[in-house]
Amino acid sequence: MSLRVRIVSLGSHASELRRQIEAAGVERTFFVCSIPRTGSTMLGNTLAETGLVGRAGEYFGEVFRRDVVPGLTRRGFDGYLVDCARHARGTGVLGVKLHWDQVEVFVHLLRLRRGLRGATDAEVIAAVFPSPRYLWLTREDAIAQAVSWWRSMRSGKWTDGRPVTGEPVFDADGIAGRQRRIEEHTEAWRRWFEQSAIEPLALTYEQLAADPTATIRETLAFIGVSVPPDLAVEPTTERQADELSAEWIRRYREGESASPSRPS
Repeated sequence: MSLRVRIVSLGSHASELRRQIEAAGVERTFFVCSIPRTGSTMLGNTLAETGLVGRAGEYFGEVFRRDVVPGLTRRGFDGYLVDCARHARGTGVLGVKLHWDQVEVFVHLLRLRRGLRGATDAEVIAAVFPSPRYLWLTREDAIAQAVSWWRSMRSGKWTDGRPVTGEPVFDADGIAGRQRRIEEHTEAWRRWFEQSAIEPLALTYEQLAADPTATIRETLAFIGVSVPPDLAVEPTTERQADELSAEWIRRYREGESASPSRPS
């Protein structure tokens, strides 16, 4: 990634922004660090459905669009972060979902505050967000993930409840492009955690799908939330894998050639 935008600086201390976020009711923060199609929406929604933490939304997707970032001031970004604090929903715990391609701009905007020059990424985040914890969500079956990612790109359907806006077409080249991106971003996350001296809680989509209650209990405990002994969960987020996905996975594994090539 390369940052090619000019951000207007207005002068604000990290401590003041931290104070405002805490005043909005946030005592703890957890980051779902992921790549598309790892089950991050399912994880965030299922955690929120316990009523013990806020919903981990992807708050930095739209705000980082090219048409938004060039005119985004530091004060404007501060206001946006404080507004995001309402998603803690009175629990005291704010959840944030970050895909790898959002990290550089996110940390850059935080680093603009005085006193953070030279700090590590983890130190920058900890200066603004109370008690940060990191969840690293991956998917063991990278081919199934790549198929799901490509299909969502072509259909426009990323989560349940969203309408289909395009016709998905099997394309081995397109799927291969997603698979390469998954490998690159997974390795980038690994290096970032290592360089930032962060020890995340490593979770997988398969683990969440197979035993959601155990996964959610482990996750809440890692975040620092008291877990009721009788807590049990049943995810309500729709799993989008179906017969078409299974067919595409089979065709891709068997090396079927692509339909007319599309960009990866």
